[in-house]
Amino acid sequence: MADQPYVAIAAQYGSEDEAVADFDQIHAHYKDAGKHAAFDAAVVVRDKEGKVSIPKRDDGDKHHGGRKGLAIGLASGIVVALFPAVALGGALLVAGGAGAGIGAIAGHISNKASAEDLKTISETLDAGSAGIVIVAAPDDVAEVEKLLTHATSVTKKEIAVDDEQLENEVQDAKE
Repeated sequence: MADQPYVAIAAQYGSEDEAVADFDQIHAHYKDAGKHAAFDAAVVVRDKEGKVSIPKRDDGDKHHGGRKGLAIGLASGIVVALFPAVALGGALLVAGGAGAGIGAIAGHISNKASAEDLKTISETLDAGSAGIVIVAAPDDVAEVEKLLTHATSVTKKEIAVDDEQLENEVQDAKE
Protein backbone atom coordinates (compact mmCIF):
# COMPACT_ATOMS: atom_id res chain seq x y z
CA MET A 1 0.00 0.00 0.00
CA ALA A 2 1.20 3.55 -0.66
CA ASP A 3 2.23 5.98 2.02
CA GLN A 4 -0.54 8.12 3.49
CA PRO A 5 0.25 11.77 4.23
CA TYR A 6 -0.19 13.13 7.75
CA VAL A 7 1.07 16.22 9.50
CA ALA A 8 2.80 16.09 12.88
CA ILE A 9 2.15 19.25 14.87
CA ALA A 10 4.13 20.05 18.00
CA ALA A 11 2.99 22.97 20.15
CA GLN A 12 4.91 24.32 23.13
CA TYR A 13 3.28 25.84 26.23
CA GLY A 14 4.38 27.68 29.32
CA SER A 15 2.55 25.23 31.57
CA GLU A 16 0.97 21.80 31.59
CA ASP A 17 -2.41 23.39 32.41
CA GLU A 18 -2.29 25.47 29.20
CA ALA A 19 -1.35 22.42 27.13
CA VAL A 20 -4.17 20.38 28.68
CA ALA A 21 -6.65 23.24 28.05
CA ASP A 22 -5.81 23.28 24.33
CA PHE A 23 -5.79 19.47 24.19
CA ASP A 24 -9.26 19.39 25.74
CA GLN A 25 -10.48 22.09 23.33
CA ILE A 26 -9.20 20.18 20.29
CA HIS A 27 -10.61 16.92 21.64
CA ALA A 28 -14.04 18.50 22.14
CA HIS A 29 -13.93 20.04 18.68
CA TYR A 30 -13.21 16.70 17.02
CA LYS A 31 -15.87 14.94 19.10
CA ASP A 32 -18.51 17.62 18.40
CA ALA A 33 -17.73 17.44 14.68
CA GLY A 34 -18.15 13.66 14.73
CA LYS A 35 -14.50 13.22 13.77
CA HIS A 36 -13.20 11.73 17.02
CA ALA A 37 -11.76 8.82 15.04
CA ALA A 38 -9.45 11.33 13.30
CA PHE A 39 -8.12 12.72 16.59
CA ASP A 40 -4.69 11.59 17.74
CA ALA A 41 -2.74 13.65 20.28
CA ALA A 42 -0.63 13.48 23.41
CA VAL A 43 0.22 16.08 26.04
CA VAL A 44 3.94 15.97 26.75
CA VAL A 45 5.73 17.42 29.77
CA ARG A 46 9.50 17.79 29.73
CA ASP A 47 10.98 18.70 33.11
CA LYS A 48 14.11 20.83 33.69
CA GLU A 49 16.31 17.72 33.51
CA GLY A 50 14.77 16.77 30.17
CA LYS A 51 12.74 13.83 31.52
CA VAL A 52 9.58 13.38 29.48
CA SER A 53 6.16 12.20 30.64
CA ILE A 54 2.79 11.95 28.95
CA PRO A 55 0.08 12.98 31.40
CA LYS A 56 -2.71 12.82 28.82
CA ARG A 57 -3.20 11.20 25.45
CA ASP A 58 -6.00 10.24 23.11
CA ASP A 59 -5.97 8.25 19.93
CA GLY A 60 -9.73 8.29 19.54
CA ASP A 61 -10.34 5.30 21.84
CA LYS A 62 -9.58 3.05 18.91
CA HIS A 63 -8.12 0.03 20.64
CA HIS A 64 -10.12 -2.63 18.81
CA GLY A 65 -9.19 -4.34 15.49
CA GLY A 66 -9.20 -2.82 12.03
CA ARG A 67 -7.02 0.11 13.07
CA LYS A 68 -5.18 2.15 10.46
CA GLY A 69 -3.11 5.34 10.49
CA LEU A 70 -4.33 7.72 13.15
CA ALA A 71 -6.28 4.92 14.80
CA ILE A 72 -3.07 3.18 15.78
CA GLY A 73 -1.76 6.10 17.84
CA LEU A 74 0.75 7.93 15.68
CA ALA A 75 1.08 10.86 18.11
CA SER A 76 2.27 8.59 20.91
CA GLY A 77 4.59 6.84 18.46
CA ILE A 78 6.12 10.17 17.50
CA VAL A 79 6.70 11.03 21.16
CA VAL A 80 8.52 7.72 21.68
CA ALA A 81 10.53 8.23 18.47
CA LEU A 82 11.56 11.67 19.77
CA PHE A 83 12.10 10.66 23.39
CA PRO A 84 12.72 6.87 23.64
CA ALA A 85 12.99 7.03 27.43
CA VAL A 86 9.24 7.70 27.58
CA ALA A 87 8.56 4.07 26.67
CA LEU A 88 11.16 2.84 29.13
CA GLY A 89 9.65 4.98 31.87
CA GLY A 90 6.30 3.30 31.36
CA ALA A 91 4.27 6.43 30.69
CA LEU A 92 2.86 5.04 27.46
CA LEU A 93 2.78 1.48 28.60
CA VAL A 94 0.53 2.32 31.53
CA ALA A 95 -1.62 4.78 29.57
CA GLY A 96 -2.24 2.57 26.59
CA GLY A 97 -1.34 -0.95 27.59
CA ALA A 98 0.30 -1.38 24.21
CA GLY A 99 4.03 -1.02 24.79
CA ALA A 100 5.17 -3.33 22.02
CA GLY A 101 2.78 -1.70 19.56
CA ILE A 102 3.92 1.80 20.51
CA GLY A 103 7.52 0.69 20.00
CA ALA A 104 6.65 -0.61 16.54
CA ILE A 105 4.97 2.71 15.69
CA ALA A 106 8.01 4.66 16.91
CA GLY A 107 10.28 2.48 14.79
CA HIS A 108 8.09 2.93 11.72
CA ILE A 109 8.05 6.71 12.17
CA SER A 110 11.80 6.82 12.73
CA ASN A 111 12.31 4.93 9.47
CA LYS A 112 9.84 7.05 7.48
CA ALA A 113 10.57 10.57 8.80
CA SER A 114 13.81 12.40 8.29
CA ALA A 115 16.08 12.78 11.31
CA GLU A 116 16.04 16.53 10.69
CA ASP A 117 12.22 16.69 10.86
CA LEU A 118 12.16 14.67 14.08
CA LYS A 119 14.85 16.91 15.57
CA THR A 120 12.86 20.02 14.63
CA ILE A 121 9.76 18.61 16.34
CA SER A 122 11.70 17.64 19.47
CA GLU A 123 13.27 21.11 19.70
CA THR A 124 9.78 22.60 19.94
CA LEU A 125 9.42 20.84 23.29
CA ASP A 126 12.04 22.60 25.44
CA ALA A 127 13.12 21.28 28.81
CA GLY A 128 10.98 22.84 31.51
CA SER A 129 7.92 23.13 29.29
CA ALA A 130 4.79 21.31 28.26
CA GLY A 131 3.48 20.61 24.82
CA ILE A 132 1.08 18.76 22.61
CA VAL A 133 2.01 16.44 19.79
CA ILE A 134 -0.87 16.03 17.35
CA VAL A 135 -1.05 13.98 14.18
CA ALA A 136 -3.68 15.20 11.75
CA ALA A 137 -4.81 14.67 8.20
CA PRO A 138 -3.47 17.46 5.98
CA ASP A 139 -7.00 18.86 5.50
CA ASP A 140 -7.41 19.35 9.27
CA VAL A 141 -4.16 21.23 9.98
CA ALA A 142 -5.49 24.80 9.64
CA GLU A 143 -8.44 23.92 11.85
CA VAL A 144 -6.18 22.42 14.53
CA GLU A 145 -3.81 25.40 14.46
CA LYS A 146 -6.70 27.78 15.23
CA LEU A 147 -7.41 25.76 18.38
CA LEU A 148 -3.85 26.03 19.73
CA THR A 149 -4.76 29.27 21.48
CA HIS A 150 -2.29 29.02 24.39
CA ALA A 151 0.71 27.79 22.39
CA THR A 152 3.91 29.83 22.49
CA SER A 153 5.46 27.97 19.55
CA VAL A 154 4.13 25.61 16.88
CA THR A 155 6.07 23.36 14.51
CA LYS A 156 4.53 21.35 11.66
CA LYS A 157 6.17 18.59 9.67
CA GLU A 158 4.67 16.33 7.05
CA ILE A 159 5.06 12.62 7.68
CA ALA A 160 4.18 9.68 5.49
CA VAL A 161 2.96 6.40 6.88
CA ASP A 162 2.27 3.13 5.12
CA ASP A 163 -0.89 2.27 7.07
CA GLU A 164 -0.94 -1.39 6.04
CA GLN A 165 2.75 -1.96 6.77
CA LEU A 166 2.40 -0.18 10.13
CA GLU A 167 -0.59 -2.29 11.14
CA ASN A 168 1.40 -5.44 10.31
CA GLU A 169 4.40 -4.19 12.32
CA VAL A 170 2.19 -3.42 15.32
CA GLN A 171 0.53 -6.85 15.16
CA ASP A 172 3.92 -8.59 14.82
CA ALA A 173 5.27 -6.68 17.84
CA LYS A 174 2.32 -7.79 19.98
CA GLU A 175 2.79 -11.49 19.17
